[in-house]
Amino acid sequence: MEIPLKFAWASLIYLLIGSTMGAVMAFNSLPLAPSHAHVLLIGWVSMMIFGVGYHLLPVFAGTDLYSLRLAEIHFWLQNTGLIGLAFTMPYRYAGESYRTGTIVFGLISLLAIYMFVYNVARSLIPQEKVEEISE
Repeated sequence: MEIPLKFAWASLIYLLIGSTMGAVMAFNSLPLAPSHAHVLLIGWVSMMIFGVGYHLLPVFAGTDLYSLRLAEIHFWLQNTGLIGLAFTMPYRYAGESYRTGTIVFGLISLLAIYMFVYNVARSLIPQEKVEEISE
């Protein structure tokens, strides 16, 4: 499956999960608000933007995506970071292991975001400009 479609499908799954979390929060007092917010913002919104960005931005620039491999790594790191955040965030004040987990998974998610920015930015710069800058 193409990278943009992977992000789009993941986005739709996170929309279902995040919406379900919201309904669960309406009926009980589980501490899900931070996870709910991250699942919807990083999972649904950002994943869709990543997918659309990987597909459209190189087209707009008239270039190819700089690295499909980097996009694939981004996909898996972003999902790992988000799922880890969703499970550790509600309990980050309950103990040091949860807090450490939240920090580690947050850093994984942040690294993935940096990878996206780098990959797309390199895709937007025509190869001639890259060679010109490096000379």
